[in-house]
Amino acid sequence: MGSGKCKDEQARAVASAAPNCLARRRFVRHQLVLGASLVGGSVAPVFSQSQRLPDSAESALHRLEKFFSVSQKLFYPLPIDTPLDRRVAARLLVALNDQYPSFAQQLDLLPDEPGEAERHSPVAQLIIAAWFLGTVGTTLVTYERALMYRLTSDALPVPSYCTGKPGDWARAPQLKFKRI
Repeated sequence: MGSGKCKDEQARAVASAAPNCLARRRFVRHQLVLGASLVGGSVAPVFSQSQRLPDSAESALHRLEKFFSVSQKLFYPLPIDTPLDRRVAARLLVALNDQYPSFAQQLDLLPDEPGEAERHSPVAQLIIAAWFLGTVGTTLVTYERALMYRLTSDALPVPSYCTGKPGDWARAPQLKFKRI
């Protein structure tokens, strides 16, 4: 008799979890639309899947794509095992827009294929510094995915805590890629 009661409770729990899962998906989808619109500097209302995104959200998504594309081209060729993360790109773009109000216009003026002169421009230097340091001004955007740690990841861990015994730093590092 006890097992029948447990099965009923389990069935009710599964049935109540399905709407929660859908509600979470809907919430996440709406948060993505809001986040994309914030990147562009305006807040857009939440829309269902069947409706078209507002122009501000489309321009924000276009600006995010341009930021990501230009970032990849500024870092070409990327060092071994150093992919750029789109989530970090979105957070960096938001932080750059907050810290530098004219950054969006400067990014729009930057060509899609930056040449040698554009690579040394102030806006390109801001982009490169943000990716390498993981910070924009005093705002920490990412720590673990900052490129300055990716370049030495074959020999050194991200310095967040002690990874070995006391004095472990005195031994020579074990390289993953067998090169120095």
